[in-house]
Formats: sequence, C-alpha cells, structure tokens
Amino acid sequence: MIISILLGSSIFLASVGIQVMAIVGLVRFLERRTRLGKFTENLWVGGVALSGGMLIVFVGHLLQIGIWAGLFIWLGEFESYATAFYHSAVNFASLGYGDIVMSDTWRLLGAIEAASGVMMFGISTGIGLAVVTLLLKRIRGTDGEDQESF
Repeated sequence: MIISILLGSSIFLASVGIQVMAIVGLVRFLERRTRLGKFTENLWVGGVALSGGMLIVFVGHLLQIGIWAGLFIWLGEFESYATAFYHSAVNFASLGYGDIVMSDTWRLLGAIEAASGVMMFGISTGIGLAVVTLLLKRIRGTDGEDQESF
C-alpha cells in the first residue's frame, strides 16, 4: 500500500506540473489576444479565443491521463497502451465504470488518480470561470463596478 501511495503521489506531482504549464499556456494565449485588442470586439471573438485556450488545458488533461496510463503499463497491469489509456481516462474523470479493473496490488492507484483528476478538473473549471469573468468585463468596458446582468 505504501508503494502505491508513493507512486501515486509522484504521478500526482507530475500532473500538477502539467496542469500548471497548461494554465500558464492558457493565460499567455489569452494575454496575447488581449494585448492585440481581440477581446474588446465582441463576445464571439472572446468565445473563440477562450475555446482555443481551453483546448490547451484539455490537452494538459490528456497528457496527465497518458502519464497515468504509462505507469499502469510499466507496472504490468495492462498489455496495451490503448487499454491502459482508456482505464486511466475513466479513473481520471471519476466515472468508475468498472469494466476494466486493476489487480488488488495496484487498485489503490485508481482512487489516487480519481482524486487527482477531480482536483485538476476543478482547477481548470475555476480558471475557466475567472477568464470568462475577465473577458466579460473587458467586452463590457467595465472595471467590475457595473454589476448589471446581460
């Protein structure tokens, strides 16, 4: 059990690093667009740019899932990377289908990956909400004092 916790914690730390890089990529992408005045035109332009930025974050999630899948292959839990990736995606998204399960020795890793996924999706959601709020303020030309709804 201790080995599972240590391995899971190591992969979790790698996931945090990937998540941070994805968020930095999102912020830099949106910052460049903002400097160019792309977000002040209308909501659709901001929405398209936000979608591109969120794609960056989604790719970060896929990389995290891929690293967990690599761990499962390395541990000998699955014979193919595709199966390991599918199982990892189900764990990371906390779906818990249970159609593919790991051995008793390593099944704790599934719970650790699910906890990691919940945290990473939560961070992405929070960042997304913060970005949308800032975009709406820029499009409306307010500094936050005007609280009227659309």
